[in-house]
Amino acid sequence: MQKLITNIQQNKIYFCIFWTVIFFILTSLGIFNHAMWRDELNGWLIARDTHSWTDFVDAVKYEGHPFIWYLCLLVLNKISSEPILMKILHLFLSTTSIFIFLRFSPFRKLEKVLFIFGYLPLYEYSLISRNYIIGILFLFIFLSIYSLRQKSYLMLAILLALLANTNAYCLLISLALGATLALEALTKDNKKWSDLGLSLVVFFLGISISIWTLIPPGDSNLQGGGSQWFLQFDLYRLAQSISRIWNAYMMIIVPSDSKFLDVTGFSLLSLGLFTFMVLLLIKKPFALFFYILASLQIVFFTYVKFLGSPRHYGTLYIILITALWLAEYYPEQGYFKQRLPYRRSFILTILIGHVLAGTVAYIRDISLPFSASREAANYLKSQSLNKLILVGSEDFAISPISGYLQEKIYYPESKKYGSYVLFNAQRKVVDLAEIFKQIEELLKTNQKDILLILNQEMKQPLPQNSLKIQPVKEFTHSFISNEQYYLYLIKNENKP
Repeated sequence: MQKLITNIQQNKIYFCIFWTVIFFILTSLGIFNHAMWRDELNGWLIARDTHSWTDFVDAVKYEGHPFIWYLCLLVLNKISSEPILMKILHLFLSTTSIFIFLRFSPFRKLEKVLFIFGYLPLYEYSLISRNYIIGILFLFIFLSIYSLRQKSYLMLAILLALLANTNAYCLLISLALGATLALEALTKDNKKWSDLGLSLVVFFLGISISIWTLIPPGDSNLQGGGSQWFLQFDLYRLAQSISRIWNAYMMIIVPSDSKFLDVTGFSLLSLGLFTFMVLLLIKKPFALFFYILASLQIVFFTYVKFLGSPRHYGTLYIILITALWLAEYYPEQGYFKQRLPYRRSFILTILIGHVLAGTVAYIRDISLPFSASREAANYLKSQSLNKLILVGSEDFAISPISGYLQEKIYYPESKKYGSYVLFNAQRKVVDLAEIFKQIEELLKTNQKDILLILNQEMKQPLPQNSLKIQPVKEFTHSFISNEQYYLYLIKNENKP
């Protein structure tokens, strides 16, 4: 018997190692091919080009995310300013999270394999270097040691505090998991009050730090800043928000937000999926409590603040997986004597849909650069054009080029040289006339020619000016439409 148990355990380890290696190879090929865009590189530039702790904190406050990811980037920048280090870190984090999932999650082997090659784990949270993967890692560690709650809540509280400081969506998951643990603790007869008290202090400290970081400065206008919330009732927006459940679960078929019938129909399908999951978890009250609370929090946030994109509303899918994982820790309760039929078919359908979406996204990213910034930066270096005065507009779309060049660019929106972009009151949207006006001022005080980088083609008729503008090259092969670039050389007539 002991030998049989040992063989089973070894087979499980071999299974985890094998599929982790496959995932690592695929992710490595994808992430090092991936052309990073502004949302990836702006954080790197903040870590690279802020020169004091105060400046760093102030800049991160405009990002709409907590600190942990930026602290990691700050440490990496002490080693090198090459952004490839961010990719290496992200690859390590995503691979580690996948190994933990394969090793400790309670799902069947087929379900595990389908999950890791789904849209979020394979593409959105692996190839694109953002803070979301740290949240996934902390969440999976939390779930893998959830049984420790029988002895102490402290380690779980620490993980929830860390989870809350990765991004706003993980803050909501952390709150729901904390509430689930609190509800369960209330049902226990023998409570360790000292452990509960210390755990609550750690948990609320982490939540407080996250909320403090997420509260934007008064002049922030990123996603409307801290003042723009959608608080009035709107049936169409509500249907859009609810339809995010379908979008997250069945990612291969996503309705158009602009068509009322699509949004209405898929919102009803979303309610059907939500109801099915409720019935699926009905015999596991604590897992059900988490699922309902966490899902409603995300839908509510989607309604009042930000409709989001797959990496945002995909959190609903992560909540589904988390609820199913949590359910395995609890015995069945209640009056329902039979399991809901089609349970496995339901889960497999969702997992297969994510694999299809992940495969499409992965192949697209391999064949079509996500951003043209890397290609443009490489061209500038090869032609020594980065030695000229670089002027770039619109600034947020040009910032990835600064990341690849490791040089600052003059941004007309802020009227100064910079790299990262803060959406604050000092930043003003400019037109071509204003850009040329600032270029003329730069030419008066410099001896070099200017290379103008635009993310939109310059159309005729041009504003009246005395500048001699020569088109150089354009880079239009990218998935992100506003990270396509057009280069123009402007000769300095004041050169000796």
